[in-house]
Amino acid sequence: MEVQYEITFSFSITDSVLFSFFRDYSFQCKSKPVPGVNGFTAKGLVVVENLKHAEGVVDIQVQKLNEEDSVQIFEQVKITGIVRHFNPGEVTNTSFDQLILTTDHAYIKSLNLLLDERTALSSQVLSVDNFLYRSNCESVEEHN
Repeated sequence: MEVQYEITFSFSITDSVLFSFFRDYSFQCKSKPVPGVNGFTAKGLVVVENLKHAEGVVDIQVQKLNEEDSVQIFEQVKITGIVRHFNPGEVTNTSFDQLILTTDHAYIKSLNLLLDERTALSSQVLSVDNFLYRSNCESVEEHN
């Protein structure tokens, strides 16, 4: 006599599962004057809507080689891109998040922000005239 079993699995996706991909990243970037380095400061918010899409807004101030008269300020710049998380040991000894962002702004082309990464001046902003600005960025707060 052969016995057959039928196993049925059922589950439902709840709102908490659907919205678990939504995450906000508030960040700020500050750079100390370093000879020969273009610096930037920034403050912004990025909302991760799903695993492949993030969007937000950022205020940025860039300065070429610490020259007082080269400061440019850009407010409410819309940004889109992706977020990647690195666990301890993958790249460095600590975990950090990478925001890879682009914009349609007339001057700011892209942002590569490493949040809470301890290497000096690891975050970058690239302008349309190919000036590279560097800074240190950190999470201000995170919301799930």
